[in-house]
Amino acid sequence: MYRQVPPVDRKMMQKINQNTLLNLIRVHAPISRTELRRLSGLSQGTIFGMTASLIEQQLIVETGETQSTGGRKAELLEIYPEGGYVLGLEIREYELVIVLLNLHGNIVAIEHYEAQFRSNAAYAVDWITGSVDAFITRTQVPREKLLGIGCGISGCVNTQLGEVVDSWILDWHNVTVGPPLQEHFGIPVFVDNSVNCLICYERLFRSGQMYHNFLLVTFGRGLGMAAIIRDSPFRGSQGLGAEFGHIPFNANGRFCECGNQGCLEAYVSDHGILRTYAEIVAAGPSHSDTASVSEVDQLVELALQGNEDALQAFALTGTYLGNGLACLINLFNPECLIICNEGEHLLSLLSPSMETALKQHTFSQLGKDLQLICEKNTTIESWARGAGCLVLQDFFASPKQF
Repeated sequence: MYRQVPPVDRKMMQKINQNTLLNLIRVHAPISRTELRRLSGLSQGTIFGMTASLIEQQLIVETGETQSTGGRKAELLEIYPEGGYVLGLEIREYELVIVLLNLHGNIVAIEHYEAQFRSNAAYAVDWITGSVDAFITRTQVPREKLLGIGCGISGCVNTQLGEVVDSWILDWHNVTVGPPLQEHFGIPVFVDNSVNCLICYERLFRSGQMYHNFLLVTFGRGLGMAAIIRDSPFRGSQGLGAEFGHIPFNANGRFCECGNQGCLEAYVSDHGILRTYAEIVAAGPSHSDTASVSEVDQLVELALQGNEDALQAFALTGTYLGNGLACLINLFNPECLIICNEGEHLLSLLSPSMETALKQHTFSQLGKDLQLICEKNTTIESWARGAGCLVLQDFFASPKQF
């Protein structure tokens, strides 16, 4: 049985055309109206009328003129960065980071707030609300120019309900975040897994702009993944898919924070690397002192100094990660794979064995044209910016007809 598609009314068509132009200007700026007409297929009258309206709304601005070829010079257009602002929140165990972004996705203001979020969900929304209120007051951003708030949180998130289903890092389970924040601030609030936020940032403003199908993998405190498939975020039937860190790696292996046994995250994460190092030291005649190594940064320093046990721990972890990445390539066959980590040297130590395992276990020609991009210094500010990009993604998207 065919579903009847409702007709597109005049206002909806105007909104679709407006967002089409906004996106073309965002991606190709500075751009002339003539080029907009060629790329969009819209009539000259529609282009001139809509760009005039967008200038009046302070969403775009004329920035200059093209070089003349004998005729009248064409004025160039780009997104007006101060035409609107969004807030991005990255919520971690003991810290809340808030950024204010303009329409170019650039950070205008940033603040770090200490907070006890782990195992403290009952007070979380009040903490967040108070911190955001203080941030807005400090930055003096006009309330009428705030387009929305994006929240990035580790774990499984129901984006439709704005609810954290399970976050083992925070020890939050079935915690509603979005609706109370939206009620308090009176603007749209988007809540999503932090890695989905980060891939949103990559898609709008960084390496992901070039690709229609790409994956992003992050590791550090945990092991996460997000995917863009045919220009859209990939989500499972419940919106909770892409839990790369919790695929079975060793059925009889280490216990994971999630309660299962043998998850890949228990081997490819900060605590996984430290555990691997401790096991190597315990099994060999080494004189290394595992008690003095409680942070991955310390282990990185040992490896850079040539410590054999530390180097072996990173080599093994790189192999584990490469095997897992090969599974992703075999499943998704992406154009690009972006790997992110907050440590400057950690990814460099893992890369040789990771790339060897990735090539060895990628099936047939699936990795032939794969672009592998390593972001070696993804900061907490990048994560918060990704959360803000949830709002920008919605702002620039074409409205849904049905």
